Amino acid sequence: MSFLVWLIGLGSLVVFGIIAVHLLVALVLIIPTWRICTRAGFSGALSLFHLVPLIGLFIVMAILAFSDWPAGEARPRRP
Repeated sequence: MSFLVWLIGLGSLVVFGIIAVHLLVALVLIIPTWRICTRAGFSGALSLFHLVPLIGLFIVMAILAFSDWPAGEARPRRP
């Protein structure tokens, strides 16, 4: 019985660690993505999709990749 309690405790510690790492990575990604979205003409709050586990990054990148940017495409640089 004590082994089962120990195993459940270890599992909850692992889950807590995974959540903590996910939040840390999401917070690191939110700031640059917020700036990219605002420069592209989207709401910066779009970057908060990074908080959605597993698919948040793909949602943000799909919106940026496949939609028309309200601010228009980037101009080519002059040589």
